[in-house]
Amino acid sequence: MTDLKKYIMNNKKVMIVGAGIAGSALAIQLLKRGVQVTIIETRSREEMREGLFLGISPNGLNVLADLIDISRIYEEYVPGTLRFYNSNGKQIAELDASYQKDAYGIAGIQIKRSAISNLLQEKLVELGGFIEYECKLESFEDFEGKLNIKTNKKIYKDYDYMIGADGIYSKCRKLLFPDSPPPIYTKMLSTGAVVKIPNRTIPSEAMEMVFGKQAFFGFSTTNTGETWWFNNYDAEQEPHRPVSDDQSQQLKIKKDLLDLHSQDPRKISEIIMASNGLFAYPIFDMPALEKWYTGRVCLIGDAAHAISPHTGQGASLALEDSAVLAKCIIKYEEPEIVFSRFQQLRSARVAKIIAQARKIGKAKLKSNWMINLFRDSVLKYFINMEKKKMHWVYDYDVNKLDV
Repeated sequence: MTDLKKYIMNNKKVMIVGAGIAGSALAIQLLKRGVQVTIIETRSREEMREGLFLGISPNGLNVLADLIDISRIYEEYVPGTLRFYNSNGKQIAELDASYQKDAYGIAGIQIKRSAISNLLQEKLVELGGFIEYECKLESFEDFEGKLNIKTNKKIYKDYDYMIGADGIYSKCRKLLFPDSPPPIYTKMLSTGAVVKIPNRTIPSEAMEMVFGKQAFFGFSTTNTGETWWFNNYDAEQEPHRPVSDDQSQQLKIKKDLLDLHSQDPRKISEIIMASNGLFAYPIFDMPALEKWYTGRVCLIGDAAHAISPHTGQGASLALEDSAVLAKCIIKYEEPEIVFSRFQQLRSARVAKIIAQARKIGKAKLKSNWMINLFRDSVLKYFINMEKKKMHWVYDYDVNKLDV
């Protein structure tokens, strides 16, 4: 690389809106290559530590391994193996994740979202990065080939690019595409909590996934003795946010969950009863955007293509996005080429995984006894086929990608 090219690269200025997984991962990759990065985040530092857990699969973990000391994610986690049960407590299938270690170099796990964010943000600080918390994007303008970005705290001037990594309620998306359709509530609610139960502290070998009579429930005990659980159920009315701060909503959701699982294995009700500080996340479907970018501004992660949680690919897709976009920013100079190439490399893969998540989500909906009987009979065969079908997802290697 010539000295001139190094100089040009090191003088690129990138504003990243959102310090979650996608934004922090992108910032690290750009900082490593000498790009000047500013990150703004609407939430406070304390709010960034909130939230539940998520699944992260080999394709995401392999990106993460290039950014942080990957051994630290095992300080508190649940193995990625899933065991499926019907409402009578009978195991009907297992998706063993242990094979992934040999196949992809690392096996999927469940981990707290905040743990990933914290590790990424520690790396940011180590690289000299900085996050401006409680900083809200208000507007931006392209002035003589540079972006001026107005926030509630100050105006940031002379940026080459702005990247919207600010999630499903993205302010960047609203500014960029004011006529774009909003996220659509799917009338399904994902709830959950983290709880310490005295008689349930032995680490689990797998996440137990229960097709209850009226709702779906998953739970496991971590290597530190906490029980992590989540639930998906039909909910006509979208709850007010944030549920964790509203005692009346907390009580209503807890009562709904106990009613929904009253005919399921008793340990589910025991876990719900022991839980406080429930989280509830409405599950949205994001209408596809024709373009993820305009001019010098581009969306990534959930801001561009929110995905329902049913395949556990949200965090992994965000990490993939960050790695691919970083490569495009480094390789190309013109914004149109940077962003069009990024979307070209990502859109088909993302669309296929989103379609898969929708299909799995429908399988969790309340059904009749005949459908349940058929599911119990064929699920183990279906899962064995799915392991082969998921190879193209898990085998994705950003480092081999020709941008």
